[in-house]
Amino acid sequence: MSLCPKTLDEYSISKSLKAAASLRSPTNFKSLHATIIKLGFSRFTILMTGLVDLVLKCGFLADAQKMFDEIPDRDVVTWTSMIVGHAHQGFYHESLSLFRRMVLSGIVPNGFSFSGTLIACSGLGMLSYGKEIHTQVVKSSAVRPFDNVVQNGLLDMYARCGSLVSARRLFDLMPAKGIISWNEIMSGYVYCGQAEEALMLFSSMVSSMLGPDGFSYAICIDACAALASLKQGIQVHACIIKNGFDSDFVIMNALVDMYAKCGSIDSAELVFRLLRSQDVVLWTTMISAYGKSGWVCNAVEMFEKMIELKMKCDEVTYLAVLSACSHGGLVREGWHYFRLMFDEKQRVAVKPEHYGCIVDLLCRSGHLEEALHFIEQMPLKPSITIWSAFLNSCRIYGNTEFGQIAAFKLLELDPDNHSNWVALSRMHATESKWHETWKIRETMKVENLKKEPGCSWIELNDGVHIFLTADRSHPELFEILQTLDASKKDL
Repeated sequence: MSLCPKTLDEYSISKSLKAAASLRSPTNFKSLHATIIKLGFSRFTILMTGLVDLVLKCGFLADAQKMFDEIPDRDVVTWTSMIVGHAHQGFYHESLSLFRRMVLSGIVPNGFSFSGTLIACSGLGMLSYGKEIHTQVVKSSAVRPFDNVVQNGLLDMYARCGSLVSARRLFDLMPAKGIISWNEIMSGYVYCGQAEEALMLFSSMVSSMLGPDGFSYAICIDACAALASLKQGIQVHACIIKNGFDSDFVIMNALVDMYAKCGSIDSAELVFRLLRSQDVVLWTTMISAYGKSGWVCNAVEMFEKMIELKMKCDEVTYLAVLSACSHGGLVREGWHYFRLMFDEKQRVAVKPEHYGCIVDLLCRSGHLEEALHFIEQMPLKPSITIWSAFLNSCRIYGNTEFGQIAAFKLLELDPDNHSNWVALSRMHATESKWHETWKIRETMKVENLKKEPGCSWIELNDGVHIFLTADRSHPELFEILQTLDASKKDL
């Protein structure tokens, strides 16, 4: 960007700031900052606010904070830029702290201030503070009504914090429900594991003569994937084609994932091939689909093709191929791709999930001693998921010594989880340590820890049949048991 101080004024600089912010261009903010100071325009709060917004969108939070501190007269727009910017970057605690400071300084929040704060509450799962913000919104709306942006932020906050009752109550009370509001409540139900309710809401939305958008269809596909309902997924796919959304990459990614989770990998592959794209997210979704469906060689082959095409593989792509290697028992390939993440040319952020995949890979292949050594040498604290994978493999391969180590670690990390107590009890029982087994089970009784019954379901004809362990309430239970007995005799 060429800057000529003689021809610049506040208006032209403001336009340059907005253009750079929309492009998230990090190369221009330093020259713009220098020009603003040189021309003496740093006294204009609106210009400095625009500069802060640009710096935040480029991800330079420390620079933004420094510039923010230098602004003498900070208005609600300046504060809001910092609140929203930190929330969008995932710095939720800092966002909430800025909101509190703004209120204490006497600045009245606007709708965007509340929206940014609600994003932070959602990210942290802080339902109590989210309710406080809701109270402030209600009080403020008596003086200055807010648009649906704040209402939608509240919907998202309640859903992400697991309070679907509050989210639904708020949704039902909304006088004018736009497409974003419907999408928020549907997404909330899917997020909280109530996919059937999300699909019912989708039907209600269509019945109210409100046309779905791309996000609506993506949420519906995710709901079908969560239910493993291929029949409903196909119906939604047909609506997508009919309404012209079959070129939307977000929807197509969701479709590939849905077909894979429903066990129709051929359909997932067909959707992928029809797009003829080198979109990294789409390829990653297909690799993940192959891995989950047991087509491990296809997953590895596709990953190698990405490297050959010089596509930029991110941490999610590596997670997908490592997971595929784990499910397929490809130890050598898994180690190769894990080490490749540290290569100078391919370097990507290595996260706990990647370490977890390697542990799972070693455990599934029976290399328990190597897995334990890897866990102990990890540069981060092993998570519950890692120790659970290790414990499960110890149980499968009958290694009670290592299993007890994992069980004790899990009890330290999550003492309220009944399954950890059950696992330790089984480990002691395997070695005939009945006194220790009895003590653990007595402790579980005292603490009122009960094992949750297993649950499975199957889609058949026009309904979904749900089965719980030891549950005898199914109306066709006798016929089911007869069929099972007959199939056993045929084996």
